[in-house]
Amino acid sequence: MIDTGNSYKDRVSRLIGWGHWFLVANIVLAIAMSIRYIFANNVDDSAISIIYLVLTLIGHFGLLGIVTYIVILFPLTFVFPSSKAMRAIGAFVATGAIIALLIDGSVYQNYKIHLNLMVFDLEGFNLGNSIGWSSIGLFLLALLTVELTLANLIWKRLAVIRQWNVGNAIARVFFIAFFASHLIHIWADATLYQPVLSYDRTFPLSHGSTARSFLNKYGINVDMRQQRKQSNSPTTISYPQQALQCTANSPSSLLIINLATANQQFVTSEIMPYLSSFAARSIVAKQHISTSLVPKLAKFNLETGLPAQYSYVFNASNSSRLLQQQARAYGFEREFISSKYKTDAMTPNQSIASLDKATTDKLVDFLNDSSNDPINSAFYADITLFSSQELDSPTGFKPVIALDQQRNLSAPERILAQQYLRSLSYIDSLINNILSQVDLTTTTVVITANRGMDLTSLYNSSNQYSKVNLHVPLIISLPNTASQIITKLTSHYDVLPTLLKHNFGCTNPSSDYSVGNDLLSTVTNEFIYLGAPDDFAIYQPQKIAEINRYGDFRFYNEHYQRLDNAYLPFQAFIDLMAKQQRFAR
Repeated sequence: MIDTGNSYKDRVSRLIGWGHWFLVANIVLAIAMSIRYIFANNVDDSAISIIYLVLTLIGHFGLLGIVTYIVILFPLTFVFPSSKAMRAIGAFVATGAIIALLIDGSVYQNYKIHLNLMVFDLEGFNLGNSIGWSSIGLFLLALLTVELTLANLIWKRLAVIRQWNVGNAIARVFFIAFFASHLIHIWADATLYQPVLSYDRTFPLSHGSTARSFLNKYGINVDMRQQRKQSNSPTTISYPQQALQCTANSPSSLLIINLATANQQFVTSEIMPYLSSFAARSIVAKQHISTSLVPKLAKFNLETGLPAQYSYVFNASNSSRLLQQQARAYGFEREFISSKYKTDAMTPNQSIASLDKATTDKLVDFLNDSSNDPINSAFYADITLFSSQELDSPTGFKPVIALDQQRNLSAPERILAQQYLRSLSYIDSLINNILSQVDLTTTTVVITANRGMDLTSLYNSSNQYSKVNLHVPLIISLPNTASQIITKLTSHYDVLPTLLKHNFGCTNPSSDYSVGNDLLSTVTNEFIYLGAPDDFAIYQPQKIAEINRYGDFRFYNEHYQRLDNAYLPFQAFIDLMAKQQRFAR
């Protein structure tokens, strides 16, 4: 068909018809180019996930093509109702879109991230590391030739194509594929079906619909729903990646004392004299960082050496903690675990401080029973003390604690700060009660905390990723190991590798079961991943980068003051993200 100078209305009508078929041809081309995204992922597929991927490819890129046409080509049809002009414009627009898809696909294939504004905030990011500009230039010329040929061919054969009468059928295919893929995703979100959810960030500009708003509308709590669905969620974690090879002849008993809240700066002879004295005879990590401000996630990080995004699937798979697993494998018949905040175990008038005292007394009895049994004396014990979290201590417990280092506190803040420090001093006395019953020549002792506490935010516990909230004590006493001070940056991820190697003699590299490293090794941590999967932070000694679910960066210094001109090294960021994904399958 050729342009014969018909009326404006006829020319626009023919160009709209041409645009629809040119759009269909480029959607097919985009789908073919996008198959590489699927093969860049290493996940377990199922029949449902394969169907979902096919429908998403058709529906998602169909939608992107339609939006591109409506926003760019459709309006220009009325401005330039010339077939030559529109064919040229259409070919250039389609070429640009396909080239952008090609570049994004290369970045995703190399780094598992899409090309967006976030990556340009990373220092050292260079597209040339992902693509060859000479190759892109040649491909651009070849693609532009193909697009011009395709545009001309469709224009000339438009009358024949219309006779096929398949336009409505093709539109229905895109429509059905789009809605079917989102319905499958809603079902997968409601049931936590990981083979589908694992592809959530695979395609550019893709966002699957969820069941959250629907469930909340009908009064179903999303967090409770997730907990109830864990048993039905398929396992998508490879942990440990290799079976542990542990060679200790007679490993030491293991005692872990976890404080719900404690700051490294307050482990002093004035506030916590017993712990301070114990630290002088132990291994002390002076720059130790908790890996989450959410207590249960910090505890999960400590016990498993894994980041927070694995917590749901780890619990769903009923995987055992490796320390407990090794203790049982070596025949530790005695086990004491009290690490949850059990308010239901409290009597109506019982305080948190008295609950901690009762739990400590039970542990002391347990330790005495173990020491009195010469045959089955080895034990595994894990206790968490909560008094400092609630600023609680018994009536009459009033140690004299000065607050000279906190002169800027207001009068109400000083009162709460005194209560907090008093609760730390009380916990210190409980630690003394426990350690006085422990034979340190046959027992490994670990003392740390879930998080720190900002004395200026005691009215409402601050969840800012400031150093004061993250810097917690880590004190480890290993039999036959000299005391020492570790000055490098460490985190909760490093505790498990240290205990497995030095207490149980495990020879596996720490990468088999943790994202951390042995504290006593020379390996250093340049970055530490903190927080939850959607809103997380990356910690450096002098800089903290918070990243939300949209990929927006905000940088702060160690005092949580905003930094305007800060960057993360691109390669280090990519390496860290790859490290975090090591156990996903």
